[in-house]
Amino acid sequence: MNVMIVDDSRIISKRLEEMLQEIEGVKIVAISEDGIEAYTNYLKQKPDLMILDLMIPKMNGLDVLRSIRLQDNKIVIIILTNYDQSYFRDLSKELGADYFLDKSAEFDKIIQICTNIIKPGSAQDTDYLKLKK
Repeated sequence: MNVMIVDDSRIISKRLEEMLQEIEGVKIVAISEDGIEAYTNYLKQKPDLMILDLMIPKMNGLDVLRSIRLQDNKIVIIILTNYDQSYFRDLSKELGADYFLDKSAEFDKIIQICTNIIKPGSAQDTDYLKLKK
């Protein structure tokens, strides 16, 4: 599974990269620090999964999500943010995000989600985390 990380914090991106490299079958294809770079890398790489921060420079995460969903319904998009308000959760759901995680409380759930995508049923069930559409 090809994964793309989008976060303007290099510390967060590095931690995600290290976590994901531990999962067999995951390949990091791009790390982007802003929305324009994220969208450009998405077009080049066509990843299977994107971990997307909402508050990134140049083009916010909601605009990136909206732009990608206009042309791709198959990519799994995980919103990982410090902005865990219902407004952002609802808007992310409306725009087509698959998951919405709070960085401070649910960071480690990314491992479970990715593992379940690669090998369904192999990790703790993550359906309860999905944004129901």
